[in-house]
Amino acid sequence: MRTEGEPAAAGLTPGELFEGGTEPSWWADRWAALPRGGRRLVVGLAVLVLLGGGVALVRNWMAERELRQAVELTATVGVWSSSTNRPGGEVGFFVLVGNDGPLPVSVTSVTAAGDGVQVRMRDDGARPVAPGQQIEIPLSVRLTCVPGAGEARPSLDGEIGVRRDDGGSTSRPVALRPATPVLDVAATLCGVRPDLRDHELSGPVLRSPGDG
Repeated sequence: MRTEGEPAAAGLTPGELFEGGTEPSWWADRWAALPRGGRRLVVGLAVLVLLGGGVALVRNWMAERELRQAVELTATVGVWSSSTNRPGGEVGFFVLVGNDGPLPVSVTSVTAAGDGVQVRMRDDGARPVAPGQQIEIPLSVRLTCVPGAGEARPSLDGEIGVRRDDGGSTSRPVALRPATPVLDVAATLCGVRPDLRDHELSGPVLRSPGDG
């Protein structure tokens, strides 16, 4: 019995305070009744449950991270030409970039190279592309006539830079194909103007010196 002014917790042992009073709690009775082996089994099961939950959380986090970083692209080279602008019209190259991944991305760069040929995006700036969609990106193609320039090959080795939906940046190697539209023009020009250096192919068609 406590005297007047004495705190309610005075005289209680630490165990009684922890258990909320002098009456033993039901779980303490159950725990005390278990043999030592049973106690170890309960502790082991609790640890397994905690570990299993942690593993599941890690797996979910990794799966979400892989989804956020998944980037799958396709690239197809195309060419357009016009003969309405004299003399000889114009020619332009472009690449169709398709997003085969699960999340939207923005294309920030396109580069490729071959013998005497340098390819890049014609204009700077990110170009968004939604999942399952494709966009057309104009290309700058610069030609320097060197041995091997314009020789037939199925593709040009390139790289596409992207910004992911989570804000991160990455790049993916890509084969720009078919390379024929670019290489045919390069071979034709180098055949008539072997002195060309760093010439832009996208634009007015270059005439040979013998053209009127």
